[in-house]
Order: sequence, then structure tokens, then C-alpha cells
Amino acid sequence: MTVASSFVSWNRGRTPGAPFTAASPNLLLLAAELRARWNLKNLGIYTVRPVRGGTAWSSHAFGAALDAGYGIRHGGPGIEVLEAEILPWLIENSAELGIQRIHQYQRTRYWEAGRGWVDRSPGAGIDWIHVEVHPERWADMSPIAHRLTAGSQSASGASSAPTPPKYPGRPLKRGSTGHAVKLIQEHLEMVADGKFGPQTEQRIRLFQERNKLTADGVVGPVTWRALFG
Repeated sequence: MTVASSFVSWNRGRTPGAPFTAASPNLLLLAAELRARWNLKNLGIYTVRPVRGGTAWSSHAFGAALDAGYGIRHGGPGIEVLEAEILPWLIENSAELGIQRIHQYQRTRYWEAGRGWVDRSPGAGIDWIHVEVHPERWADMSPIAHRLTAGSQSASGASSAPTPPKYPGRPLKRGSTGHAVKLIQEHLEMVADGKFGPQTEQRIRLFQERNKLTADGVVGPVTWRALFG
């Protein structure tokens, strides 16, 4: 567990456009994690618009902010669980998760990496939090479970790393099945059914694009090394 200390403003010196033209892959993983752990609802990540009531670009215009509903009307656990469990978890693991800012509208305050809590209105909102990713972590697609495990090992002084899985010896592509496909899906935090279908191919293409590889949707030895290192 590591608290982040670096903050970089999204709306200073930037205009919406490439490569930030979709929802952050990192925030998509975080949204799925928050859904699984506490049933928070993803209320949106990517919307090209200015900040409400202003002219500067919103971090949503870069796909860099997740609005996650915790209120009862969203099916969430409510503000007590938010403050007792969810916010501490997000902040204590903010470095591993790539988080640099959290808006808690209901308490008219925000948390910022390097500053801590600031008791000032972060904008308009009610029973949801606004979670902002650091620009350097926008495209991070590494599984959250792996990041948290690595962070715990680092904090405890553990030096050994798990052995990465071996390349199966043949390219994996749409139509492939088996354990190797399941490993890829688990690594990308997808439903791991061991069947390489169109959704797996799409996620592989996105991974390849973010890592400046040939975006053909095929997992050959180069993409396999990029995935498992």
C-alpha cells in the first residue's frame, strides 16, 4: 500500500484529442474492481465537455476521471461504507492504482496526491465520487490484483517475483481456446472462459496500441512478453 504524491493537472496546457480519445483503460479496470468489491456503479468516464460552470476542459474530456455512484439509489452501500472502507482503500493504494485526485461532493471536499484532504467544494455532485487518474497511468492495463500484491511485497521487503508463464509456442488469435487464452483473459481482467472471441481480440488490440505494438489482435511472442514480461 502506497499513498500517491504526484499530481498533474489535466486541464492545463491540454486539449482533448489523441491519445486520450476513450475511457482510460486503468479506470475501466478500477470501475470493475469497485463494482466487484462494493457494488459501486460506473456513472461515466469519457465525455468531451468543459468543467461544469467553467471553460476549462474537464478531466472527463480526456477519459481520465471515473464517476462512481455509492448512493442507495445507485445500488451502492451508502456514505458510511464509503468513508469507512472505500475512500481509505483508494487513498492507501493510490500509487498502485494510479489515482491522483478524489472528489467527495457530499462532504464538499477533495483529496489530492501530495496534499491530502482539502475542505473546499470540488464542483457539483451528490452521492458519487469523482476519481481521477494520473496522466502517466492513464493507459495502465496491468491487473489491479497484481499491482496490489506487488505493492504489498515491496512494502514487506520481499524480493522474489513470480515466474511469468511461458509462451505456448503458437500465436493465439480469434478462435483459439485453452489455458493460455484463459491466462491472457485473467491478465486483462476479463471473463476468463478460455475462448478467444471478439471481445478478447478487441482488448488485445487496445493493449497493443497502448504499448506501441502491431495492433493485429494476435498474441504472438512479442505481445506475450509485453503482457507477462
